[in-house]
Amino acid sequence: MLLFPEIDRKKTKKKVHALLKTYRSLVRIAGEKHSPRVTAAYTFEMKNANGEFSRKVDKVVDRKYLAEVELAKIIEAINQLDTYDRQLLYDKYMDRNFTTNIAIYMKHHMSESKFYRELDKAMIRFAESYESGKLLSEK
Repeated sequence: MLLFPEIDRKKTKKKVHALLKTYRSLVRIAGEKHSPRVTAAYTFEMKNANGEFSRKVDKVVDRKYLAEVELAKIIEAINQLDTYDRQLLYDKYMDRNFTTNIAIYMKHHMSESKFYRELDKAMIRFAESYESGKLLSEK
């Protein structure tokens, strides 16, 4: 087994996209109390001070609990990235106000092709940091 096997970038990016596109829904399900605050350096901080989530038996609360857990995993992975990658992923997937790709690459003063290259790199780095590479797909 290789420590760094060859990564199937296309499959990995699909997994990251599938996870991150649910971010806004997860925040709504988890409730405002568990919505992370974004600092100026695009570091995410959970509002929950003790870092633990309550367990409940009810199905609705179970859904809420699972959303809270998933948000915590996403935030932990995002915070392992550099500020540039966090900012791109935030603008694309996490900002409450949905923004088009055109608006994002205009905001960052980059060409369309550079935006997609940089977003692809950020997605791969996120896949590496999410639960120690759980989203990585090998060739």
